Amino acid sequence: MTTRDSIENLLIEGQHIIQQAEEQLDMSNRNQFEMNEDYYNAQLELEKLAQGIERVLNSANAQQKEQLHRFQLIVNEKLNDMIMDQVDLTELDD
Repeated sequence: MTTRDSIENLLIEGQHIIQQAEEQLDMSNRNQFEMNEDYYNAQLELEKLAQGIERVLNSANAQQKEQLHRFQLIVNEKLNDMIMDQVDLTELDD
């Protein structure tokens, strides 16, 4: 079973990563989809976070799994937003 502290740390760190991703999404939208290294780093951190959640889910109890699943949905939503911004940018280049 995963310790409560390790899940709490993952959630706290994850909130910080999500906040960075939201800032990068906001900046790219204000700058007409200009994506820089910070944007791609934020996306990479979200992907790592999603993988970390998957690993922890395997050893979590039922209550922890529910909490992690809800958090995973938020992470996936941000990842999808970032990917769709890249698709929008690609379509603008055509």
